[in-house]
Amino acid sequence: MAEETENAATLLAKKEYGRAVPLLAREHEKYPSNPRIRLQYADALFGNGSVVDALTQYEATAKYYDDNGLTVQAIAVRKKAEKAQAQLPAAGSAASPIPAGPPPSVAGKSEPLFAETRIKSPLFEVLNDTEREALIKEMELEMHDEGAVIISEGSLGDSMYVISSGEVKVYTRGAGNSGSLYLAKLGEGDFFGEVSVLSGKPRTATITASRKTELLRLDKEKLDTALAKHPGIRKVLDAFYKKRATHTVEAMIESLKKR
Repeated sequence: MAEETENAATLLAKKEYGRAVPLLAREHEKYPSNPRIRLQYADALFGNGSVVDALTQYEATAKYYDDNGLTVQAIAVRKKAEKAQAQLPAAGSAASPIPAGPPPSVAGKSEPLFAETRIKSPLFEVLNDTEREALIKEMELEMHDEGAVIISEGSLGDSMYVISSGEVKVYTRGAGNSGSLYLAKLGEGDFFGEVSVLSGKPRTATITASRKTELLRLDKEKLDTALAKHPGIRKVLDAFYKKRATHTVEAMIESLKKR
């Protein structure tokens, strides 16, 4: 399976969706409970113009993540589904019924693919349902290849991010001309950039993708829109920031300066 899925990933990266679809269809038939293969299959279907079929696979994948408590991943998949939904008229499928849910084979709670504990996002866990939905509505999904710079130290902070898949590394400038200092690694469920967005201060670190990474981005303007309708969100964000103050990127840097 490893060789075939690697080839499928390569085809997806090259946007050769037509070639990727039959390969991933076979893999999905062999491993119907593997959410990564199902998600790749959905991406290939969407890229190849099979929008309704892609929506079925996206929803089934999102349900798997929901069932296993992987909130951020489920949100990211549904963001992809929203883009696919928007393409239905252009794809000539407006008259086709959209499946109400996943196929019978995936109905109900699915078994986790991995034995280890997966990280949930504490940000979404402390918001109530209304506040969480308000933030999710304003978020955008974006992809970064390995080595890509996501935010740069000293720049204005106009967005905050939640990692739905992949991994990022955090760096800050060393004293004098000592170059960059590696501070930390952040993974699925972690979020960053909220301090600059809330305070208006410049970014205190540079963050890069250490491998292909998918992020949910919330721009300050859209956050302000959500805050105007749901002022309780700011209280939650402020309280949560204070609660985890010793674990933020900014706290790491301050601790470093005191050494």
